[in-house]
Amino acid sequence: MALLEVENLSMAFGGLMALLNINMQVEEGDLIGIIGPNGAGKTTLFNLLTGMYRPLRGSIRFRGQDIVGLPPHKITRLGIARTFQNIRLFGDLTVWDNIRIAQHWHRNYGLGVALLRLPPFHRVEEEIARETQLLLEMFGLEPYKHEKARNLPYGEQRRLEIARALAARPRLLLLDEPAAGMNPQETRELMAFLKWLKEEFALTLLLIEHDMSLVMGLCQRIYVLDYGRLIAVGTPEEVQNDPQVIEAYLGQEVNDFAP
Repeated sequence: MALLEVENLSMAFGGLMALLNINMQVEEGDLIGIIGPNGAGKTTLFNLLTGMYRPLRGSIRFRGQDIVGLPPHKITRLGIARTFQNIRLFGDLTVWDNIRIAQHWHRNYGLGVALLRLPPFHRVEEEIARETQLLLEMFGLEPYKHEKARNLPYGEQRRLEIARALAARPRLLLLDEPAAGMNPQETRELMAFLKWLKEEFALTLLLIEHDMSLVMGLCQRIYVLDYGRLIAVGTPEEVQNDPQVIEAYLGQEVNDFAP
């Protein structure tokens, strides 16, 4: 059984088809890229997978369970987390609190236990504190522990957003343009970081990205969207030599896609 199965997924906005009959299969441990020109439907696909939109038709199964119609918080609890193209942190909260809050998705001690400060409350809060500290150290965010999230440098904000997503203990992590706004050196560092992330946390990664050097150098398989349609699926080598892919990118030469 695949970790994620998408069949004939379609979405429309005001009569305009944003996605049409998309099929996708993601296996445990995959590192998959989704590419395509602006407006191809990439972020719409992520919004469907995470319950922010309900599809016009089609099915989405995660670990064999149909998740169409489930609200985002329930999909998160099942094991899907995401980051956004435009970083969405709690800017006025500290780095510590941004990570700590995210862990409550998979913790449960009940309202009465919390109000009365019974032993289970203290035990769970201690576990949350330990895991928050571990994530801070693993992601190199310890020096910013008490800083407000909005005051962090851009690269550290990206790391914090990913750390916060991991605090929810996902099996599948969706990354929406993680290299956006980065220079070539930062992109190379991000590539190494994502490889480490996948192995360290035994994650399956699905990422949207415009930086072809990152996609071609990192992903095992690539899905290519154009005007809401899936026009190619394959390895980086197969995709960069596909005539439809080259045409979708305004006739760029094959070498332009090389890492």
